[in-house]
Amino acid sequence: MPRHFAVIATLLIAVVTAMGAAPTASAQPAPTESVEDFAITSEVPTVEELDAQIRLLVATQAPDWVKAAQLEGGDRAVIVPKMIYRLGFFRAPRGYSQVTGPETHDGDRHTAIINAHRQGAPTIQVEAEWRRIDGRWKLASKSLCNGIKTIGLPIPCNFE
Repeated sequence: MPRHFAVIATLLIAVVTAMGAAPTASAQPAPTESVEDFAITSEVPTVEELDAQIRLLVATQAPDWVKAAQLEGGDRAVIVPKMIYRLGFFRAPRGYSQVTGPETHDGDRHTAIINAHRQGAPTIQVEAEWRRIDGRWKLASKSLCNGIKTIGLPIPCNFE
């Protein structure tokens, strides 16, 4: 029994250490704004807003309808961020994600780079596109499909 305790203690220390080493979020919903109310409605989205949206999608247990509201594919596309969250690829303590430039903006389309890292693997960079639909910036379905292919998830890309 003492040996099991030592193994558990070692794992716990490793998890706590990894959590401290992970980058912190650069943007989060405002303190008075719940995840249910999160929306990017600015004329041109900022990297911080896009980063907060990606974190909401892959690093939180937000309800499906909240995640669907952030995706061009809506309910059909929720399976992707749900699976990424369950696998824990890009959230503490095993990993992180961060949206960075370079960015492009053209009317109702905006692009930036999603950098995603998981422990023991190189950082993945995916050029992602967001589309402004009904006044809200949503992650484009083609970006989810690129992510599925890059990560190698067994999900058909049929939500475009």
